[in-house]
Amino acid sequence: MTMLRTTIAALAAALTLIPALAQAQAVEEKNLLSGKARLDPAKGYIFVQANMRSQGVFLRVPDDSTRAEYQKDWDEAFAKAQKKYASAIKTWEKDVAIAKSTGSKPPTRPEEPNRDTFSAGAIELRDMVAYGPMFVFGKSETRFTYLTAVKPGTYVYYGPMYYAPGLAPAGQCYCMGTVRFEVKAGAITDLGNSLAALPQIAPPYSVGTQAMLKQNEERRAKGKEPVWSPPALAYGVPDSLKALPAVKAELVANGKLNNYFGVPIDRMPPIPGVLDYRRDTVIDARTGADLPNPPIRTQVRIKK
Repeated sequence: MTMLRTTIAALAAALTLIPALAQAQAVEEKNLLSGKARLDPAKGYIFVQANMRSQGVFLRVPDDSTRAEYQKDWDEAFAKAQKKYASAIKTWEKDVAIAKSTGSKPPTRPEEPNRDTFSAGAIELRDMVAYGPMFVFGKSETRFTYLTAVKPGTYVYYGPMYYAPGLAPAGQCYCMGTVRFEVKAGAITDLGNSLAALPQIAPPYSVGTQAMLKQNEERRAKGKEPVWSPPALAYGVPDSLKALPAVKAELVANGKLNNYFGVPIDRMPPIPGVLDYRRDTVIDARTGADLPNPPIRTQVRIKK
C-alpha cells in the first residue's frame, strides 16, 4: 500500500497543469459551498470514493445524438481529406513531370481517401470522462472523493487509468472485461469504492494481477504492507450533495474493449453476481450468458 501511495503522490505532484477539460468535468466541494458552482439538474454526476488519491476513465456508450454528431464531424473531416487529396494530386503531377525530365524516380501517387476505411477518431471516445488524481471533491486522512459532471447515459469503466488531453496516458485499461452502469439526469450515481472493493481476485490470474500478487508476497516476507489489498465496501455521499438524489450504481458486466491509448491491458477481476470469465470470454454473471468475444485492437502505434 505504501508503494502505491508513493506512486500516486508522485504522479499527482507532477500533474500541476491539468487541461481545462479535466477541470470543467470535476466538481469540488469548496466551490459548491462558496456558491462558485452549482449542481445542474440537466446533467448526471458520478461520485467515487477511495482511501487514497485515485484516477479512472469512463467511456459513454454512444447513443443516437452522439452518433449524429459523430457522423456530421466525419462528413466534414472526409470532405477536408478529399480537398487535401486534390491538392496533393496536383503537386504529385508536377513532381512526376519533373522526375521524367530529369530521369529520376517518380514519387508515389498519394492515396485517395476511401469512405470504407477513412477514420475521424473512435466514436467510443466522444463522451469520455476522467477523474483524479487531482481536483478531489473532498478529502480527509482516510478518504478522497471525486465528483464528475457528465452527460446522462450508460458508462463503461475503462480502467484505473490517468488521462488528460495533451498528456501521456498512464495506468491500464480493463480491455479484457469490465463493468458498465447507468447515469441519469438530475441524480448522483454513487459508485462508492465499489470498483476496488467488489472485484474478487481469483485464478486464472491476468499478467497484471500475477505481478501484483508477487509483489504482495515479497513485501509480506519482508514485513511490509502489501502493494494493494481490497478495502471494505463503502457508499454514501456528503450532505453538501443533498440537493440532488443519490442512487447507488448498479454494475453490469461489459465485454471487451479496444486499447485506444496503447496502455497495458488487463481485466477487472470477477465480481460475484455481476462479472465472471471462462478463459478469455467475459460472462454476465446475472444471466450466465457469454458476452461477445471480439479480438482487441490497439488503436495507436506503439513506439519501440
